[in-house]
Amino acid sequence: MTGTTLGRRFWWLTRNRHGKRVYEFLAERGIRVSKLERYVRSTGGVETAAVTGPEDVEFTCQQASDVDATAVDAFEEPAATDRILIATDDETVVGYLFLSHDRSVWVDPLETELDVDGAYIWRVFVDPAHRKRGIATALVERAVQEAARLGAGQAIALVAVDNYPSKQVFQANGFRADRVIGYYRLFGLTRRTVREGPR
Repeated sequence: MTGTTLGRRFWWLTRNRHGKRVYEFLAERGIRVSKLERYVRSTGGVETAAVTGPEDVEFTCQQASDVDATAVDAFEEPAATDRILIATDDETVVGYLFLSHDRSVWVDPLETELDVDGAYIWRVFVDPAHRKRGIATALVERAVQEAARLGAGQAIALVAVDNYPSKQVFQANGFRADRVIGYYRLFGLTRRTVREGPR
């Protein structure tokens, strides 16, 4: 069995409503295990690159303070200075992501703030009915361009080791995994690990 096939099967095993319930059940009882891969890429040369994406989807980038936070519940999460990249189909929001630049960002799976040197791409989401159309890839592509316009030398993202689709999205945009960050909490005892290189 190839690593790709195994990754897909692991994704379907862990990333469903049952797996989420188990994760939340354990977290409520003081048990949490998180392993995230850090993906990184340079922003050099991306400002003028052609962008891709479905022709019937409109992509916009706005400062969070200018976005109607009631449009989508998650739009309340970013700081006022963050950017929200939004994909709309016939004026309906079908996808979005957040982009933070040179600020600390709370990373819930690690239960800590992450100091970002450059731009941090997070909360990538596409409505399930609109997936497999290249929307997530197009959002990340535009986020990297916006990071370059903001003066960030690099863009980074954290992806759960079992999140196979998100890994594909970032790899398609030239990101590479350079380390694995682990976090373990058991009834108040915590341990953090960093291992260089992909999983």
